[in-house]
Amino acid sequence: MTFRPFCLSALLATAALGAGCDVRVGENGVSVDVASGKAVDDWTRTYKLGPGGAVEIVNVNGPIVVEAAHGPEVEIRATRVARAGSDIEAQELLTQLEIKEHVAPGRVEVQTVIGSGRAFGRRSVSVEYRLRVPAGLQVSVKTENGGIGLHDVDGTVVASATTGGIRGTNVSGAVSAHIVNGGIVMDVARAAGPIELESVNGGIRLDIPADVNADLEASAVNGGVSTENNLKVDPSERSRTRLAGRLNRGGTRISVNTVNGGVRVRARDGSVSRDAEGGDEAGEGRLERGR
Repeated sequence: MTFRPFCLSALLATAALGAGCDVRVGENGVSVDVASGKAVDDWTRTYKLGPGGAVEIVNVNGPIVVEAAHGPEVEIRATRVARAGSDIEAQELLTQLEIKEHVAPGRVEVQTVIGSGRAFGRRSVSVEYRLRVPAGLQVSVKTENGGIGLHDVDGTVVASATTGGIRGTNVSGAVSAHIVNGGIVMDVARAAGPIELESVNGGIRLDIPADVNADLEASAVNGGVSTENNLKVDPSERSRTRLAGRLNRGGTRISVNTVNGGVRVRARDGSVSRDAEGGDEAGEGRLERGR
């Protein structure tokens, strides 16, 4: 299946380093484009997993975008990028960037492994992952340096990042998102399991259906907690930095916590702009759907 082109605005900082050649090393051979000191390799795989199957991606440097699949298969595309002072140097550096996969019944694990020659001066390596997953799977994605985007995903999702941002649009199921340096913007269309959002240095915004039956707990150590769009909360505890209470009849556990930043919980209006209000809350992790 052919992937649509996609935009990752968090990657603007990795723009071309001047005039020269861009060496693209792929499974179909080598091609040369206009750029400088850069080698690129596309790695693609498809897998068949039944309902309840698990997919895990562990990245080191680069973003991860997860979208709903159009068919029953899991599709993974990883774009490996190496940059150096020359194309030959970049191509050599690319060999230090390995993608390991482990496939077992009901489970797929993919991991980025970077060799010892990864970065100094103008040398750098990164991997951009794009996944398409059918509904009903367990999806776990982790990256150290880069953002995470979750779009139209329906299942059990665990997302973890060190630096970047986490953004979800039209997510259904259960969601656990954790980040150290960056914010979280999460639009949940259907809460079919616990929602847990945590940040250390960054704000969090959660949009949920107005009629959701849930038990809410939200806190911000150095910031404020607010509810918007007439979201009905029956509070058991309310202060500037903490809110606990029942939404409608109560039920699903929703936990939203940050140390440095604010928390906003809103009733969703059925549509969320991917660009609106993402800068402050999601840091540089604005990750778009494919176009």
